[in-house]
Amino acid sequence: MLDAKKPILSICLSCKDGLEETSKERGGKRFSELFMESIKHKKIGGLKVRGVNCMSQCKRSCIISLTAENSFTYIFGDIKPSKFEYVNSLLDLISIYNSSSDGFLRRRDRPELFRSNILGRLPPISTNSSLVSYLFKG
Repeated sequence: MLDAKKPILSICLSCKDGLEETSKERGGKRFSELFMESIKHKKIGGLKVRGVNCMSQCKRSCIISLTAENSFTYIFGDIKPSKFEYVNSLLDLISIYNSSSDGFLRRRDRPELFRSNILGRLPPISTNSSLVSYLFKG
């Protein structure tokens, strides 16, 4: 059973960043390893992390998504696996997301690295957000 209070971070493991020839691993896989090492070192809990073998955003790789039950879902791209700043900014983003009652994150409230690389914001299925209006309820 999914713990509704825990955000779920999905990291695309098959994303390429152009450094595969020298590193022998795809960028998404390297980013996931860097992120996992960081949360283990900092002893961060209250988060589920999963690898996804393709998130179908190859033109904007590397890709992550952040979601929780009854919360907005966010998809971000253009993450540079070789830049550790993305790990720290992602930890900040998760903290901000986790403190929001419905996961809604305004652009200005997100860390700088996650302001312009958003690919999608999906509302929860059951929401009272003013962003959503039903066009048809057949």
